[in-house]
Amino acid sequence: MLNKRIITSAILGSVLMMSALAANASVMLGGTRVILGEKDRQASIPLKNTGTSPYVVQTWVDAGEGKNKAPLLVTPPLSRLDPGAENILRIVRISGDLPSDRETVFWLNVKEIPEKSDQVNVLQVAVRTRIKIFYRPAGLAGKPDEARSLVALSVVPGQDGKGAALRVSNPSAYNLTFTGFKINGDKEQTKAGMVLPFSSSDFPLT
Repeated sequence: MLNKRIITSAILGSVLMMSALAANASVMLGGTRVILGEKDRQASIPLKNTGTSPYVVQTWVDAGEGKNKAPLLVTPPLSRLDPGAENILRIVRISGDLPSDRETVFWLNVKEIPEKSDQVNVLQVAVRTRIKIFYRPAGLAGKPDEARSLVALSVVPGQDGKGAALRVSNPSAYNLTFTGFKINGDKEQTKAGMVLPFSSSDFPLT
């Protein structure tokens, strides 16, 4: 039986994710997500070069991996950021009909491209940071901070009838992200992810 006392580790997972990100990227964003309201003219997020070298910063918005078209535009799309320098990215809606009864998620991509090295046999890596953009229509039912309490959990057969899975159902109008679940204390753990509004996702159980 599934113990009703299920603890999400979303906060811890987010901290660990940001720590790993900080260890690899020099151009740091001033947030882990962006919310663009229907009535907002734009949303913005700061970025800063915390490294010791200049970078060319390329930015774009997509609707998911492999889905390049999105009704959002980010400026500036290309800029130079010197060590210690800061800039502001601005995200605006340019076109397209989006659902009015739920959030829609897009992705902000920020790629830091190092300047060409004068040294030979040097490996240079362009690091990409990727965070979510939530387009939030006005007048959505419920409140974002109450959506997690509405989640329904159940155990269902696994993919292709093999094993079992934890089904997470989200009846709210908001996107919910889980990094994992602990079930019956630490006896069972499962990975997780984002569950879209008015939908459910299955996560395999061992």
